[in-house]
Amino acid sequence: MPAPYEAKQHYQDESVAAEYDAERFRGLKGWLVNTLEQRMLLRSLDGLPHGARVLDLPVGTGRLARRMAAEGYRPTGADISLAMMGVARRLAAAQRVPSDFVRGDGESLPFVDNAFDAAVCFRLLSHLPPDARVRLLREMGRVAKDRVVAVYQPHKVAAWYVLNNLMLRKRLPAYYVSTAQLADEFAAAGLRIVRSSTLLRGAFMERAYVLERR
Repeated sequence: MPAPYEAKQHYQDESVAAEYDAERFRGLKGWLVNTLEQRMLLRSLDGLPHGARVLDLPVGTGRLARRMAAEGYRPTGADISLAMMGVARRLAAAQRVPSDFVRGDGESLPFVDNAFDAAVCFRLLSHLPPDARVRLLREMGRVAKDRVVAVYQPHKVAAWYVLNNLMLRKRLPAYYVSTAQLADEFAAAGLRIVRSSTLLRGAFMERAYVLERR
């Protein structure tokens, strides 16, 4: 059974959803992070054919799903939060971007096996306890026949990261994962690493792992 944890409840709040993009992606730093994350996304999907079906989990406000649609992929956004998907729908309609949204818990997805060519997960895994991460990764591997893209942010408590977040009064991700633990979790989910890349070495610690079924 999917377990409760704070992230599941936090993003159900309408006010949190309304301010999500502004809090994270405004200003020069926000623009840079958004640009780099989109570049990381497209690099991780490299090799998929035009029209490939991609699950964006969680879709949040839909910024990555909109970029995938613009690049010729067919994204489906899934999220447990109706509030976040409401923002995503409004933005997709405003930009006239084809959209497909489904409410679902990442630990028990409402899709058949191999429903997608790929499944991507940005900005979530560092907020999940280990058992929930494995369940989510296993579900992504079940529904994605080509690859899973899992982004961890960050891997450890670096001094500069703690200082930066204390100065900005932002909450740190709840869970940190060592490289060895990552490999164990991927294996437990039936996945193995094909390749990985950093967001921006020496500045931002996020790393995208491209995974395939074992």
